Amino acid sequence: MIASEMTVASRWWWRPGWTPGRSFYNWQIMPTQPVADKLVEIFAPTLSRLPGLEQVDAARLRIGVQGIGFADGVKGVHLAALVAGARDQLAELAPFQLAFGPPEVTAETIRLPVTVSEELLRVRADLTDALTDVWIRERIPDFGEPLRPYLALAHVTHPSPVHEIRTALAEDGFADFALDDTVSAVSMVEMQCEDGRYDWSDISTAELLREPDPVVERSVFDDPLFGPLRQPTVAAFKS
Repeated sequence: MIASEMTVASRWWWRPGWTPGRSFYNWQIMPTQPVADKLVEIFAPTLSRLPGLEQVDAARLRIGVQGIGFADGVKGVHLAALVAGARDQLAELAPFQLAFGPPEVTAETIRLPVTVSEELLRVRADLTDALTDVWIRERIPDFGEPLRPYLALAHVTHPSPVHEIRTALAEDGFADFALDDTVSAVSMVEMQCEDGRYDWSDISTAELLREPDPVVERSVFDDPLFGPLRQPTVAAFKS
């Protein structure tokens, strides 16, 4: 079996720039609580019987959208300006639907890819604009890089055959799994690496406050000259 067919020994390793005690600011989207709870519930039977995996609990289900920088390099006045700028930008946007799935197996995680919609790209662009209002582009993590969002369901703890994980997911009916959720806010978090895992604390929230545009469906009774006409009542058909 070639190495590419196995997961890694552990997803835990020091990424570039990370050292003990260092933390990183990041903008993330959190699933709504009912969706997070449901994801943990429906995947738990499959993930729990597969060796070498640690399921992510509901409170830790997050989708990274835009990095900010290591906390020791961000001045307090700059952090306040970044939060204010993001809030002003995102307040002009309306909540939108986000689509997850189906699950995919990587060397480090089992995760749900997130569909990159126009609304999500707008959120990311607005967060980037808030950053460029404070810093030069070269300082912004992943500036200009394509967005590849995902929701991690489980992390690898020791090597396992990838095909066995994929087979188990397919046998349990997850090959075509898909789920939608509503995004109404983006959270700034401070991420820490401690005791072989990533944790974070919430710093601030930027809400999407604009009222969604109404969904208007053209009626069969619309007239091109006189506009929408009242639909006939049952009594009208009987007369």
